[in-house]
Amino acid sequence: MSTIICHEPAPGERVRFVSDLHLGHERCCLPAAELLPGLVSGCDTLVLNGDLAETRPCEWRERALALRARLLEQCERAGVRTILLAGNHDPDVPPMLLKLWGGSVAAMHGHALYREVAPWSWEYLRHKQECRALIAAHPEADDDLAARLELSRAMSRLHRPIMRRSSALPAPLRSLLHCFWPPERPWAIVRCWLRSAALANAFAAHYLPGVHTLVLGHFHRSGQWQFPHCRIFNTGAFFKHATPYFLDMKDGEVLRYAPVAGLFATP
Repeated sequence: MSTIICHEPAPGERVRFVSDLHLGHERCCLPAAELLPGLVSGCDTLVLNGDLAETRPCEWRERALALRARLLEQCERAGVRTILLAGNHDPDVPPMLLKLWGGSVAAMHGHALYREVAPWSWEYLRHKQECRALIAAHPEADDDLAARLELSRAMSRLHRPIMRRSSALPAPLRSLLHCFWPPERPWAIVRCWLRSAALANAFAAHYLPGVHTLVLGHFHRSGQWQFPHCRIFNTGAFFKHATPYFLDMKDGEVLRYAPVAGLFATP
C-alpha cells in the first residue's frame, strides 16, 4: 500500500477524524471495557489519524494490538469504513497521509512536521547524534513529500521507545522527572506547541499545494487555526492531561469540530 492514499467520499458521506487514541498505553484515557461505541455514531468513514495503538516493541504492545483489533471489529460491525494512518507510535501502518475531495483536504498524524519527529521526546534527547545522522542521510526529504513521510517512519523506528523512567523515587518525584528532566525537555515541548500551527501551514504550502484544510494530531493539544490559504485542525488526544476532539466533514466542508465527549451528549 502506498504511503500517500486518496479517498473520494460519495456525496453526503460524513467523514470523521480523530487521533492519538494510544490504545494500550498506561496513560490512555479510553476505557478498556468498551471502546467508545459513540465514536462511530453518525459517521460513514472514520479516519484514525495516527497513534491509534502502541505497536513499537514495548511491554504493552500485545494489549495495544488486541485493543486495536477490537476497535476495528467494532467499526466493521457498525458499517463504518475505517482509514488508518501511521503515527510515530504505530509506524507499522502503511499509509501516512490521506487526501480527500480531490486533494483539497489532507490528513496526516503530524510527526513529519519535524524531521526529528518529536524533538521533546526522550528518544531524541538521548540519541541526538544518531537522529541527526539519519536526517542527513535523507536529503531528498527536504522537497519530496513521500521521502519526508518515510523519514518520519524511519525516525520512529530508530530507537526502542522509552515509556517511563525507572526509578526508586516516590511517584510525585518520578512525575517531576517525567515532565522536567532533562531541563531542555519542557522548553522543547512549549516551543513545539507554540510553533505547531505555523509549521503545519508552512508544511502544507511546501508539500501540499492546493490543500485548504489540513487535519493533524501528534501534539496532544487541540485547536484550529486559519491561515490565508489553509485551515489547520488538531484533534487532541485520548491521553492524560489532554482532551480528544473530533472533526466531521461532508462534501469537503467542516460540519463540526468539538470534544469527543459531545458525541455522547448529542441526542
